[in-house]
Amino acid sequence: MGPSEARSPLEWVVGAVVLANAALARLVLEADLERVYFLGNPIPLACAFRRSTGLPCPTCGLTRSIVLALHGNVAAAWHVMPAGPILVLGALSFALASLGYAALAPGWRRASRVSARRWMARAGLAYGAAAVVLWLGGWAAQFLNAWHVAPGK
Repeated sequence: MGPSEARSPLEWVVGAVVLANAALARLVLEADLERVYFLGNPIPLACAFRRSTGLPCPTCGLTRSIVLALHGNVAAAWHVMPAGPILVLGALSFALASLGYAALAPGWRRASRVSARRWMARAGLAYGAAAVVLWLGGWAAQFLNAWHVAPGK
């Protein structure tokens, strides 16, 4: 590998930071179906949109869902907001792919490295599209359910 192809530690750093953030979030956050707790204390935040309208916003439940998924309670996380477990799976997959690339790619030919990066970019775009569809679909289901049962409807 010539000086113009010197490897930056970017893939190592990105992968490690994503995994460290997930581990830290799992360590300091807990959740149940109603709220999120920071170091055992409930976080007293409520969605302003839901408080004003009685209807869920597009991100209502996403934090609870992510925290539940980080703790391995995927069924509850899916129930709260389907995008949560998908986002956790995607972030962890991205971190592992980044670390794997950082570990293995320096020994590959340039064409193989370019191909791997292209594959990772396409996989990331496909995952992102699926995650957005699940996120918006989950929110739409919550919104329509809340609209249907809202007082006066």
